[in-house]
Amino acid sequence: MISLPNPTTRSNTVMNRSELQSAYINEIIDGMDLKDMCALLFDMMDKEMDIYTDNELREEIEQYYPHLLENSNGTPS
Repeated sequence: MISLPNPTTRSNTVMNRSELQSAYINEIIDGMDLKDMCALLFDMMDKEMDIYTDNELREEIEQYYPHLLENSNGTPS
């Protein structure tokens, strides 16, 4: 009979979840080009901002990029 390792015990040679997750993320990033990274970042930011209220979004834009709220006359909209 073959003895299989007990999955509930860990040896010192096995990475913990945090280390494994970090290594996995780094491998994914290493395989990306700048265009892929920008697309991923856009998607993540877009999803995060979907939960903002209109006022929260406007306040953040006013703080960091107020020019986006200006109309064609250069006055705030």
